Amino acid sequence: MKKLIFVVPFMSLLLLSACSFGESTQEKLSDALTEIYEAEEGYREVQTSLKETELKEQGNFQSMMELTQDQKEELSAQVDATANLLEERMTLVEKEKDSISKAKDKLTKLESVISDAKEESEKESIRSVEDAFKNRYDSYDKLVEQYNSLASLQDALYNMLLDEEADVSKIQEQVAEVNKQNEAVQQAVQEFNDLTKQLNEVKDQAFSTLQKEE
Repeated sequence: MKKLIFVVPFMSLLLLSACSFGESTQEKLSDALTEIYEAEEGYREVQTSLKETELKEQGNFQSMMELTQDQKEELSAQVDATANLLEERMTLVEKEKDSISKAKDKLTKLESVISDAKEESEKESIRSVEDAFKNRYDSYDKLVEQYNSLASLQDALYNMLLDEEADVSKIQEQVAEVNKQNEAVQQAVQEFNDLTKQLNEVKDQAFSTLQKEE
């Protein structure tokens, strides 16, 4: 799953002391965003491995489709290898999901910044960032749901390739279902990317507003 990641501006971090007393709203927002960003570290870490696993699995699938059930031993080995890749891929997705969940919990930091802000305009700016995060994370949850559905369909397809009683038409129907679900996943990915881009824009706008008011 290709996804964009939000970038936290570190320009003001060097100005922060160990104590938060007297920090400006801008600095408090930087602190909160840094914690969210760090919580997403696990999500970022698995992206390369996830992409590589997807490509290997896709390559294996193409090879399997060129085999016949007469080549049972070779086909069985290919299916086992591909199923293992699928399992590995979903393990990576779980790590990714856990990281996003931790980041989502950190949104309470933004609520604290909103509460501490004195000006209503500052509160509104930070609320816009919080809302953008919530929209992004909601989109991620939908993406994972679609991705899990795709994985289930793929797993069923791999098993069908070993089923001597499964005719070609049934396999073709399953392939069509996989392709259809893959389109749904790609749409979900695009929505997530769009909302990530929107988050970056809202975040930059919030910092710009806070800089003008301080």
